[in-house]
Parts: sequence; C-alpha cells; structure tokens
Amino acid sequence: MKPRALTLLTLLLLPLAASAQRTTLIGIFESTSSGKADGQGESKANGRGEGKATNQGQPGVRVLFYQSGQQWRSYKAVCNDEPCLKTITHLFPSITTWTLVQSGKPIAQVTAETPAAFHLYSEIGVQAITNPSSVANLEPHPTPGQPDPAHTILATTLPTLTDPDGWHLSPVPSLDLAHAREAFRKLFPHPKYCTQTATNSPAKYHSATYKDTEVHLDSSLLSNKNWRLLQLTLGGYLCDGPPDAAYLDQWFAISPTGEVRHLSRTMSFAGAADFAHNGHSALLFSNQNENDGGYTLFYDNFTQHTQTTITHH
Repeated sequence: MKPRALTLLTLLLLPLAASAQRTTLIGIFESTSSGKADGQGESKANGRGEGKATNQGQPGVRVLFYQSGQQWRSYKAVCNDEPCLKTITHLFPSITTWTLVQSGKPIAQVTAETPAAFHLYSEIGVQAITNPSSVANLEPHPTPGQPDPAHTILATTLPTLTDPDGWHLSPVPSLDLAHAREAFRKLFPHPKYCTQTATNSPAKYHSATYKDTEVHLDSSLLSNKNWRLLQLTLGGYLCDGPPDAAYLDQWFAISPTGEVRHLSRTMSFAGAADFAHNGHSALLFSNQNENDGGYTLFYDNFTQHTQTTITHH
C-alpha cells in the first residue's frame, strides 16, 4: 500500500515544527487558558473529538519564540478563519518539557501538549500542562478587579535560566530623565488633544504644547551593564476615543554611553534572562492593545527584536 500523500500545507509546516523541537524555545506561563469551559466545543473544533483541549481555568504555557542560529524568531501563527484553527497546531511542537522560572529561580518543571485544534484565536500557541494541579497556585487567577493579571513566569526548554545583566527596578538619575524627555519631545512635538468650550458641545482637536514635567516617569529599570530603561507617559488627555500616540506609555532605552533609543509603546516588563546561554540577557515585554496583544523580545543590546501577536477577536 502506498503511503498517503502529504498535503502541501503539511509539507510547508513540517520543517518548522521539527526544528522547533530541536532548538531552544521561549514561552510564558499562563495560569488560565482562554479555551472553552469544561471541554465545550472540543468535538466542534476538531470534527472528531480527538486530542486534548485547553479548558478555561486550566494552566498552560504559551509558546512564543524559537532560536534560529543567533536569532530569535516568532511563529507568526495567525488565523483568519475557524478552519485554520484545526491546521495551525502543526506549527508547534506536539509536546514540550518546560522549566518555569520566576525572579531567576526555577520553580517547576512541567510537560505541556499542543491540542489537536485550537478553539479561539487567542488560544493559538497555548500548550496545556498535563499535570495542572502541580502549578495551580503559581499565579493569581482572574478576579473582577483584575480580569487579566500580568504573566511574569518565564518558560524555557533549558534546565535553568539566569539574568547575567541583573535587570531590576531602580530610580534613574535626573539627567537620564531629561534626556528621555527630550527624545519624547522629538517624537511628539505637537500631539493632538481636545478642549470643550461649552457643555454638550463637540470636542475640538488642537495641537498641544506641554511642559517637560507633564511627561511622567511611570517605571524605570537598570542593568549591571549600566543600561537604563524608562517608561514615560504624557498626561492630560481630554478627548473621547483612542488617544493620540503621545498619550500612551512609551519606552526608551539609554545605553552606557548615553545614547537614547525609543523602543515601543504600551508594553509591560515581563522578565529578563539569558535565553540563548550566551552570557547576555534578553528582555521580554507583554504588549497591550485594544484588539490584540502579544510579546516582544529585545536582545543584542536592543539592536534586535522579535514579536508575537495574540489576537483576541
């Protein structure tokens, strides 16, 4: 009997899936997945009820990046229709052993499996942990006051992780803040804002002028290599609807020689680690947007970065 011919899609996906199992992976632990509750929709998703589904409330590991030579790459796994959710699972390794790391310390080792099919777009890339009771209390669960708690437990296929650059929260010198504010002003010299001249009258957009002191320092980090990170936000937005980019938090890096670089916006620091085992730390940030999110990894002194997207709709 002749073997069944592989589909073109399978042929295209196999090399990536195979290489992902042979190389280092970066993931993030999620205390609750976004799957259907109580296994609902499992047979609908895969058509046969085969395989393991991620259930709402079940912990998992979201596969983010894989190492390719000296580079980190995203799976770029995005679906535009429901049938894609059945086939895109082939992009990811079927089973992975993960080391979970928090604050530089291994806290658990888990095995996680990619389901036969994903049920939701936001579920793409999430592997279900096979022994969920062992990690049930590692992260806070969603509550009405905090429906989306931050994920800060890193996952790696390496046995250990360290942060040789020693990134930590720290105040920054006033000169650094002044230089970052100067870079902020170059990016946003005249942001748009609104004023209202009378009650119930339509808001009118104007080009804003602002003082340096109105650009607030929200967070700052320092490494033992004298790199600095600053998160800045311009306050005072009065318009309805999505704000001008200047009113979103912006991240800047300052090198040991004083060079200021704009990194991105609307990010939260998730952790730093030597994922490549090359003696240098890479920094992982989560991204927050209205309709999608994801994670960005910066490495090689912020000269390189890669991003994975999570679609919520």
